[in-house]
Amino acid sequence: MLSRLAEAFYWIGRYLERAEATARLLAEHYHLTVEDRSVPEDVAAAVVLDALSLPHDVISSPTELVRALLGDVANPSTVIGAVGAARENARSVRDALPGDVFEALNGAHLTLTRGLTAAASPGASMFRVLERLMIVNGAIEWTMTRDEGHYFLSLGRALERVDMTARLLDVRHDLVWPDTGPVATLRSAAALSAFLRTGETLTGDTVREFLVLDPTFPRTLLHSARAAEEAVRGLQVQGGVDDAALVREVGLMRARLEFAGGTHDPSVIDQLCHDTQVSGVATAAAVADSYFRQAGTIVWSH
Repeated sequence: MLSRLAEAFYWIGRYLERAEATARLLAEHYHLTVEDRSVPEDVAAAVVLDALSLPHDVISSPTELVRALLGDVANPSTVIGAVGAARENARSVRDALPGDVFEALNGAHLTLTRGLTAAASPGASMFRVLERLMIVNGAIEWTMTRDEGHYFLSLGRALERVDMTARLLDVRHDLVWPDTGPVATLRSAAALSAFLRTGETLTGDTVREFLVLDPTFPRTLLHSARAAEEAVRGLQVQGGVDDAALVREVGLMRARLEFAGGTHDPSVIDQLCHDTQVSGVATAAAVADSYFRQAGTIVWSH
C-alpha cells in the first residue's frame, strides 16, 4: 500500500476515536458539573482541559466548556475538528474506502458543522454526536475488507484509545467528586455495565485498576495495547517493511500491562497508566518511521 494511503487510513482511525472519546468525556463531565455543584465551575472545567492539553484561560462554566470541546473544523483536538479531519482523510482515500463508510462519516460531519448539536441541551447533544459516530464505526466494521487499510485504521484507533483512556484517568473524577466521580469515569468510557458485572466494590481505585488492566473490555489500556499489537502483526503478514522497532515498542507496551495483572496497588496502577501513555507515543513514532516516509505528515496537535 502507498505510504500516503496508509497514513490516511491510520489517521481516520485516530481522529474517529478522538472524537468519540472526547464526546463521551464531555457528556459525562457536563452532567457531573451541573448535578453536583460542590466544586467551582472553573475548577471543574480546568481538570478536563488540563487532561486534554487544551488552554482554559477564559473558560469558567459548563456551557463554555461544551463550546470549547465541540470546537471548530480548524482544531483537530476538538470533537468537530477531529470528525472534520477524519472526513478529509477519508476523502483522500475515497476510492479505497467503502461508500457506506464515507457517507456515514460525511453525515456525522454535516450534523456537527451545521449546528444541529445545539438544538438540544449540551449533554443530549453529545449523545447525538455519539450516535452518529456509532453509525460510522458500524459501517467500518460491517463493510471494510480486512486488508492493509483496515489494519492501519485499527492501529490508529487502538493507539488513540490508549492515549484517550490515559487522559480520562488523568481527570481524576474520583478525587474531585469522591461520591459521584467513579461512576462518571466509568460512563465516560462506556464501562459502567462492564465494571458492575465484575462484582468489584465501586471505588476510585477499583475503577482505575479496571480501566487499566481488564483484559476483556475494549476500552481498557491492556485491551487497547493488545489490539495495537494485533494490527501490527497483521501488517507484518503483509510484509515488505523493516518494522522491528515498531514490533518492539508495541510488544513492550502490551507486555508491561500483561505481566502487571493481579496488582492492586494504586501507585503501581497510576505508574502503569503513565508508562503506557508514553509507550503509545513511542509506538506512534515507530509507526511513522516504518510506514509514513513521505514529507508532509499530518500535524497532530496533542
